[in-house]
Amino acid sequence: MHRFTEKFVEYCKKNYGEELGVADERSYCYKSLPICIVDCIYSLRARYNSVTVPIVERYADAFMNGDKTSTNDKDNLTNFTKNLTTPSLENFADNIAKNHQVLGRVPKEKVCLDIAKVLLDLGIETFEDFQDYPSKEKLAEAIISVKGMGNAGVNYLFMLTGDDNKSKPDVHIHHCIAEACGEDVSDKECQEIIKEASQILKQDYKDLTVRKLDGVIWRDFSSRKA
Repeated sequence: MHRFTEKFVEYCKKNYGEELGVADERSYCYKSLPICIVDCIYSLRARYNSVTVPIVERYADAFMNGDKTSTNDKDNLTNFTKNLTTPSLENFADNIAKNHQVLGRVPKEKVCLDIAKVLLDLGIETFEDFQDYPSKEKLAEAIISVKGMGNAGVNYLFMLTGDDNKSKPDVHIHHCIAEACGEDVSDKECQEIIKEASQILKQDYKDLTVRKLDGVIWRDFSSRKA
């Protein structure tokens, strides 16, 4: 067990006990793999509420009849690649994303396209295909091979697609652990602490998952004034 886990558990009980005990359907309710990819990529190194959320909503307006939580028979990666590239990636950046950020010097729309391509090469088309893929290790290796992707992005994409054992060690998680324990830790240690803490907290909050704990922390720290 990590040396900070028990201290972090006590912090969570004190600060989030009431919220941890309430059923929560707000977080990560996507059923669309393209939407998960868009949310994941455009959240990296960006402000979520002011940057990512509007991009997700514009994508849903353009290609999903405005409902980002829905899915249909056209909601697959083959059509996602067409949505990104018709008439061009530049058009998607200008008119849908309205965003020209890069990851590892690669435009974010290109990172989205490259992820779709490596997943298609694995035979993955849909949200369900991603969830049911037999080797999560091979899946993670394929995604992290995309230029611009790192462990935080891979873990967040897994979390968005329903993996309750993953969290995104973003700035809010780092700040929370630092506040709780008096010291910041590495991304790997963030994952370890959050996973271990959720397992302990589950004794008191039976419906708790890593995803839910991550969401509770994120809502708290994202709402605080800078």
